[in-house]
This record gives sequence, structure tokens and C-alpha cells, in this order.
Amino acid sequence: MDEQMKWILGAIGGVIAAIIAVTLLPTASGTAAQLAALQTSVNSVQTDTTAIIVDTTGIQTSQQDDVGPQTVGGSVTDTLRVSPNGDGTDGLTWATAYQEIPDALDAASVDTDDLTLILITPHTTFYDINMTGDPTWAANVILEGTVPEFVTIENTHAAATSILKLTGKSALVNLEFDLGLGNTNGVILTASGAAVEGVIFVGVDLTGAATALHFDGADIRHNSVVDTFFHGAVGFMTGILIDQAGFGTYRDLHFVECLTAIQIVGANSDENDFLAVDIGESALGIDIDAGNTQHFKDVGFHSNTRNIDDEVGDHDFSDLIGAFNIGVLPDNLVGVNVATGAANTYGADTEIVSAASRDNPFRIVGFSFGPDAAPAEFYQVRFSDDAGTTFFDVVQFIGSKQVGEAAPSGTEHIFNAGTRISASARTASGGDNVVIWVSIQEL
Repeated sequence: MDEQMKWILGAIGGVIAAIIAVTLLPTASGTAAQLAALQTSVNSVQTDTTAIIVDTTGIQTSQQDDVGPQTVGGSVTDTLRVSPNGDGTDGLTWATAYQEIPDALDAASVDTDDLTLILITPHTTFYDINMTGDPTWAANVILEGTVPEFVTIENTHAAATSILKLTGKSALVNLEFDLGLGNTNGVILTASGAAVEGVIFVGVDLTGAATALHFDGADIRHNSVVDTFFHGAVGFMTGILIDQAGFGTYRDLHFVECLTAIQIVGANSDENDFLAVDIGESALGIDIDAGNTQHFKDVGFHSNTRNIDDEVGDHDFSDLIGAFNIGVLPDNLVGVNVATGAANTYGADTEIVSAASRDNPFRIVGFSFGPDAAPAEFYQVRFSDDAGTTFFDVVQFIGSKQVGEAAPSGTEHIFNAGTRISASARTASGGDNVVIWVSIQEL
């Protein structure tokens, strides 16, 4: 309970106590002077409490007008408002709110130690940036709407190349960006730590190539995109372009009908994490042109022309989900002949799948074996993805000239594009050969 409220309750209690005391006094002892003093006290309390009530009402009004900062946190240095119903005076209240987003961005402090929260109300149609080129602002800003589809932002200027570009510390929350007709790009963010949450990017009306969200920096880090939807046009829209941006977090994302859902370029685009991502009905799901050691977990693919195009090949994949076809390599009835060594000794490392033949990540889901001419004895075959230095699976079986065996792989390892798979074998007596095929699931 704050001090003003305590004072109000105390004052009211004092007045009540005084009234009770006067009421209980014998009629004969009540003097005009006592009653006059009591009336003066009551009037004084009424005046003070009225002032306090008015003051606290003002406080409440101010708090209600600043609901946005309360929800985002108390770390912003200023709050501006944008509403079609404002009079455009200064953006400090909803009554004086700016009617256009560029006005609020122009008014935001460019002091690098400041952070301006810009609250944006729903619009009957959309807010139009209506500026040429890449409209750029350097202030540290948070642009926050309500429900994403309630607050749509476009740039309809004929000479526009993007909706907007933010070069300061920035965040986009609960907004929708519509790329409109033509080939206008969406949002460009250039600072480390730039964040996007609860946003929708729409490019269904594009007629030329455009990028919805572009992280564009020389070496920026720790950007994030969370709970965001990209709805594009299959022939035209790239969802996210990660350009010289590393160590970012991309979580709970949904892409549909994109030219490319996620594209990674630039040598500094290392160690980005992708979790809980769904990519569907797109020409290409993930395009990795540069940057090392990306991490993909719980990524779903459906109805894409191609799921992954990886030109780097050193990434971590787990829990990839989709209708992935399975084939047998080599695609013939001859197989690859792998020689055993002397008794109980592995023979030479022998290539089963060439690196050049694998341009997509893949799983090995099974093996088939056939001894070429051998007694019925035990065989062991071990498989490697690093030319026989280490082994990701070892299979044991008993074979004869008449009997082959198919065995499931014991690994859930997802191999990068360009990975060579090899095998070596041994038997109890030595000097025998085994013919091998592998079942591959290309992702």
C-alpha cells in the first residue's frame, strides 16, 4: 500500500472517530466551539483527501497510458505512440499520438544510451511508410503492436526498395509487414542483438524477388527471431536472409510458399541455432552458402521441391521430420566388394559411398551383406565417415555363400552433404570378402 493511500485511510478513520466521540458526548457538554472545531477538522480532511484522490487518479491515468512500457519492462527511456486517431502533436499520449510510423521514428532519440518504445495501435487498413529506397533510422527502438495482423505496415512508394531499415539496437514485436506488389523487400536489421518476436511477414502479392527479413551486418551476433510466420510467393520471397550474422537464435518459425525459407551467406554467419521450424510448400527449405557449424533441431519439411542445399557441410542436424525417400547404393546388383584381412583382422578401408555423390544431408538406415565365397562363420563390418579413423556403426552377422543379411543401422547420425562413407571387414578365418550395399535416406 503506498503512503498516499495510507494517509487517506488514516484521515478517514480520524474523522469517523471524531464523529463517534461527539455523538457519545452528553448534549449538555457539547459546546458550539467544540462543534465548530470538529467541522473545521472534517473540512480540512475532505479538502486534503480530495486533492490526494485527484492526484492518485492522475497517477492511475498515467499508468494506464503507459501499459506498453509496463509489459515490455521499465528499461525504456521514452515512450511514443502511433494511432490513426491521434492529432500528431508529440506522440506522448494517445490523444496526441503520431498518425504515421516515420514521424515517431524521426522523434526517437538517437542517443546510443537511449531506448524508445513506440506503441502502435490497430489500423483499419495499414500504416504506409511511403518513402523511397531503404527508409533508414539509427535510433534504438522497440516497435510494438497488439495482435500482429491488427497492425500491418507497408511501403507503397513506387521507388521503395524495402519497407524500413533499422541500424540501431532494435526489436519488432506483434506486427505484420506486407511486402506488397512488385519486389520491395521487407525489414533490414543491421545491429547485433536485433530481435523479432510474434511477427508476420507477407509476400503473397510479390511479382519479383524480395527478402522478408534481412540481418545485414559486417559481423553481427546474437540476433533472434521467435514465434514468427513467413507467408510468401513460391517464385519470389526469401523468408530470412542471414548475412554475416552469427550465434543467433531462430525458434518457433513457420515458412510457407517461399522461394527459399532460410538462406545463410557470409563467412561470419557461424553457429546459428534453429529450433522448432516448419517449412512447407517452398521451392527450397534451407540454403547454406557460407558460415560454419549451424545447428538444426526439430525441423519439419513438407511438400518442398528441395529441402536442403548445403555448400558448407559441417553442421549439426537432429530430429529432422519429413517424408524422405530411401534408396540403395550402389544402385546395382553387384554391390561393393570389401576384403577382410588376416584371421580376426580388419582389411583395408573401402569406399562405399563417394563424397561427390552426396549433395544433401542424409541418414544411413540399413545395410545389406553378401559373402562372396565364404564358410559359415561370423563377420564383422564397421562403417566410417572419416576414412577409417573412427567408426559410427559396427554390424556382426553369420554368412554363407547362399545367405545374405540386411541389418538396420544402429545410428541416428545425420551426415552432412559431401560425406564419404567407407567400410572395413574381418572374419574369424580371414582372407574372405563381403559384398555391401547401404540404404540411404536423403533429407
